[in-house]
Amino acid sequence: MDKAIELLVEMNEFVWARFKKDLEELTVEEANWRPVPEANTINHILRHLCVDAPWHLASIGGAQQTPGASVTQSPADSVPLDFERTVKELDAICTRLSAGLRVMTLSDLQQHSTRAYVGHPQGSAPEHLLGFHLALHLTAHEGQIRSLRNLYRKTRKEPARFFPDNPTFPAQ
Repeated sequence: MDKAIELLVEMNEFVWARFKKDLEELTVEEANWRPVPEANTINHILRHLCVDAPWHLASIGGAQQTPGASVTQSPADSVPLDFERTVKELDAICTRLSAGLRVMTLSDLQQHSTRAYVGHPQGSAPEHLLGFHLALHLTAHEGQIRSLRNLYRKTRKEPARFFPDNPTFPAQ
């Protein structure tokens, strides 16, 4: 396996393992809690990822698709708000994504990325974006989930789950 591909696989696997660890001991109440009525819950964030992640997998050729066909995402309402099911589905997708990357060359990845990001709204996409795009997406939402979990605990007068003694956010 090409060293660059190996690094992408390692990054994707590390990000997914850390993401799953951040979901440990999540209760149903916590998964459905929102700090304000307009906010997304952790369950909504996970559903969003479960709608989006299959596109990444299909785009690298890890799912059945017609060559040259546009890969579309499932409608959000087709994915239930079911924490355990969603995490299992994301785990399977992330595992298959790593497996799909393992058999690619950098040239393959560049070709798949070029095809996947035709008409990219922010101009040209990096030529190997498919190799790390899902990891970036998971990391962004991991930050949201960590924040929600910390806020949930603070509203219950409990110490924050992540970095409870963070000096850059002193307790009041």
